[in-house]
Amino acid sequence: MTVAPRDAPKPPSLVGSVLPPVLFVLVAGIVGPIFLVLGLVADVPETSWLLPTGVGITLLDLVIGLLLGRGRYRSAQRLHRLRTRGRAARGRVLSFEPTGVRVNDQPMMIIKLVVEGGDITPFEAQARTVVPDVHIPLLHVGELPILIDPETDEWEIDWEAARPVPPGTLRPPADDRPAAARLAELDDLLRRDLVSREEYDAARARILDGI
Repeated sequence: MTVAPRDAPKPPSLVGSVLPPVLFVLVAGIVGPIFLVLGLVADVPETSWLLPTGVGITLLDLVIGLLLGRGRYRSAQRLHRLRTRGRAARGRVLSFEPTGVRVNDQPMMIIKLVVEGGDITPFEAQARTVVPDVHIPLLHVGELPILIDPETDEWEIDWEAARPVPPGTLRPPADDRPAAARLAELDDLLRRDLVSREEYDAARARILDGI
């Protein structure tokens, strides 16, 4: 699997990385700014607590937003370094499992793989990452495109270079286990909500048809 050349990405902006989480936290914690404004405009002894409370909550919101923004900026810097000086490699998938968390309606998964390719010394690694639905078949194929910095061994799955598996080309490996074992595993997957009822019924029918 090769990585197609692409234009050099622009370096991340500190303001662009920090401002969105700060604004989000301020909006989510709007009670702080509201107390602050009310404390400034109200001239009643009973509301004297509004101003210090509003200042405290607003400052806390700002600190949280700045910390989130700093983490976002560092992640963007790391991504920029990999995309400007990283080398193409491949990740041989050893295992993967869903976490049950979805981000922007895409599943987050834990992927264990071996990073290898070229003169890179193969090493095992693990990623907890959001996998676009269109690329989930690649986990079954067992190979993912990787960007790696040979100097620091920093790496990432290069989803932009990943090509979706054409429909109908993915074939599950043969399963020689007894039907009872496969049905028990299928029941367990259903109990853990790892397959839908439709997927369960279809898989169960295939197993029973093969008996």
